[in-house]
Amino acid sequence: MRVIDLENINYAMRNETQFVLRCEEVFHDKISAAATAILSDKQNKPVVALTGPSGSGKTTTAMRLRDYLENLGVKVCLLSMDNFFLPLDQRPPEATDWESPYCVNTERLISTISRLMDGYEVDVPWYDFKTGTTGGYKKMQGSRDAIIIAEGIHMLNPLIFDKIRGVANGVYVAPRTRIITDDDKIVRPEQLRVARRLIRDYNGRGHSPRETVERVESVNRGEVQYIQPYKSNAAIHIDTFHDYEPCILAKYINEIPMFRQELTADFLAQHDLTDLMKVVGGVPPLHTPYVPRNSIVREFVGGSCYEY
Repeated sequence: MRVIDLENINYAMRNETQFVLRCEEVFHDKISAAATAILSDKQNKPVVALTGPSGSGKTTTAMRLRDYLENLGVKVCLLSMDNFFLPLDQRPPEATDWESPYCVNTERLISTISRLMDGYEVDVPWYDFKTGTTGGYKKMQGSRDAIIIAEGIHMLNPLIFDKIRGVANGVYVAPRTRIITDDDKIVRPEQLRVARRLIRDYNGRGHSPRETVERVESVNRGEVQYIQPYKSNAAIHIDTFHDYEPCILAKYINEIPMFRQELTADFLAQHDLTDLMKVVGGVPPLHTPYVPRNSIVREFVGGSCYEY
């Protein structure tokens, strides 16, 4: 587990542009290393099963991998597990909440991956979260020479991964860096993911800060039960933390209306977020013009060149 001192972040912010570009170069190198590992085993394992907990940046990581591989002339088929959710009225009793792998139409997902590998054109579903149904289908052309990237929170769960283990490389993405505050408290990666989601869920999903924090317990429970136990299925691990990230999160969190009124000191303490807010209040804000449009950070603060 990597550790960074808050003092080091504040020092690096004296030259914002250089700080951002250096962090982005570090992440680019991680994408490059992952792509190299995937290509070296392409003949035996043309499938990439990419997962990570909520707020990990897995969607952008998958898209960055696709772009990198396509720039090398490799055909890539990118699938999102979320589009393979079962309609609400077809879910089994085991599908108790959205975090459950039993929400996924595993049979259709595996069949789609297999047919793409065999070079067939397939109908890929897209899921309408407003109605809780499959909203329609989009055509995708497979190829025997393609790499198929399938991303989603359950891609390493045995219910899915055991069916593709022989042809798939597992990739696990999540922030893995801890931040040490000025009073020697530690902000853990799962707390940073809450900050990411506070901004994303307010801007993109209309959730208030209090609603987002209150949902964390359910999300964390699903992570512990369905995601963390299967990290060992990943051959490749990617830390998605960017050292400048607390500064841009600070800017956007403080711009949320009623933020401090909703997340009172008592509420933050109750949800173990006091030290996270010390970080947010202890760094200078960073403005988005410095941040590349394909950055993982854009997945949470907006302005990305990708569609989510």
